[in-house]
Amino acid sequence: MRRRTLTDLANNPDLISGIYNYCDRWCERCPLTSRCLVYATEQEDNDSFENHDLRNEVFWQKLGAIFQETRELIVEWANESGFDLNGHSADDYTRHPRKKQIVDNHPLTRAGKKYANAASDWFRELDQTIDSENSERLEDAREVIQWYQYQIAVKTMRALSGRKEEFEEAPDLAELPRDSDGSAKVALIGIDRSIAAWRLMQLSLPERAGSIVPLILQLERLGQRLERAFPEARNFIRPGFDECHPQITQRYG
Repeated sequence: MRRRTLTDLANNPDLISGIYNYCDRWCERCPLTSRCLVYATEQEDNDSFENHDLRNEVFWQKLGAIFQETRELIVEWANESGFDLNGHSADDYTRHPRKKQIVDNHPLTRAGKKYANAASDWFRELDQTIDSENSERLEDAREVIQWYQYQIAVKTMRALSGRKEEFEEAPDLAELPRDSDGSAKVALIGIDRSIAAWRLMQLSLPERAGSIVPLILQLERLGQRLERAFPEARNFIRPGFDECHPQITQRYG
């Protein structure tokens, strides 16, 4: 089938306006490609959209169930290792960032980058010491972790930068839904999904489960700090995603 024109697509009532503004850009794993204008313009044929979306919906539901189970273990791991999940910097709470504050050097940005580097170190060590693993569960876990590995910090930076601009340009509109909260929410969902994927990695490589705990705890603490800095982020309604799946406004599930 020929690629449809933008005019054809614009007249499609099934497409959700703005759905692509607060997604994670992972079209291959998205459960709503059949509702997305950007995805539709890149495809030659959309006959398999619905099957594609259904498979992805099932995938994320399974990972969500793992995340809920993992939440029950996180506090136990933190207590055993003496890890402070409530650790924070005073700058995390800055609602009106100083004009000279550099987003790249914000404590939340540094925490996101620190996690990304730690994840890289973990996979580097793994690849040097074990034979290739081909189990589907292991590959799924690795794929999810590495997709969000750097995106968490990037979306956090976008949220911080956006909030700075919002307060500079229109501080009196503080009660309105904000783009910065939308970006923070995408980062939080990436954190939730990464925690679930690390747990899946533990189940796939039980002999390495202990080395994964610090990474999960880093993510949990970063998520808590991000939620304190952007208290309305979880409540932000992303077009399509949260309208179809309102439970995502809470912790991932």
